Amino acid sequence: MDAQKIELKSPLTTDAGPLFALVDQDRTNLARWLPWAATTLTIADERIFLRYCQGRIADKQLWLSVIWVAGQPAGMIDLHEFKDHHADVGYWLGREFRGRGIVSRSLQLTEQVGFEQLDLVKISLLAALKNDASRQVAVRNHYHQDGILRQHIPTLDGYVDAVVYSKLKSEYQKNV
Repeated sequence: MDAQKIELKSPLTTDAGPLFALVDQDRTNLARWLPWAATTLTIADERIFLRYCQGRIADKQLWLSVIWVAGQPAGMIDLHEFKDHHADVGYWLGREFRGRGIVSRSLQLTEQVGFEQLDLVKISLLAALKNDASRQVAVRNHYHQDGILRQHIPTLDGYVDAVVYSKLKSEYQKNV
């Protein structure tokens, strides 16, 4: 993947249509790991979510970007749960964009923001135990596996175990 074609941009309400289309095309798979996918049923739902995020961004409770690939929205990535210079990272991609290194590149760009601009000392990544794709993102990006949280992630079928990964600022190497 050409790194020049991946950009992270602040969310706009005009992104609602294209982002909703990505969710709608892959709702069943996304909803396995991200319960919000099952309840985002219209472009209006997506627009409401983006407005909510814009408010949280303004309040410095969230850092969120739309992942753009070759001029089109491909998914989202964020830093949330800010406390004691720590934050959690979350992300999702539309089906057609997976398996191309886009999340890894987006994560590198997000780490740069987190460690260099937001002065974080640790970024944590939680992945469902059976979500091999997200777990591989953590491994490929040199996150340390810290442990397993039992029955931690809510899903449509109940709660599933989460693997917790982290990267410290001291382990971060600028590679963007």
